[in-house]
Amino acid sequence: MKSKKDYKVIISDSAKVDIEESALWYNHKQKGLGKRFTQSIKDCIVSIKLQPESFQIRYKNNRAAIPYKFPYLVIYYIDDNNETISIIAVFHSSQNPKRLR
Repeated sequence: MKSKKDYKVIISDSAKVDIEESALWYNHKQKGLGKRFTQSIKDCIVSIKLQPESFQIRYKNNRAAIPYKFPYLVIYYIDDNNETISIIAVFHSSQNPKRLR
């Protein structure tokens, strides 16, 4: 088993936009739901940081984690050399993953 590293999490600008736009959409549907969505994403990122290799590889070398109660995917990759985890996208599971290219 690999030794546990303290990875630094980097969230791309496009992933931040994904989160903000989705939170706004949820708030439009129900007041406070956007905040719950954002917290779910934050909790998911904490899980990724604690156990980055526990989520399956879905797209090329990118892994996907599913936040609690929301049909989204948090897409990320691990850079072991730099001990970083890069969150590259957060998108609804019904969207086409080809947009990751």
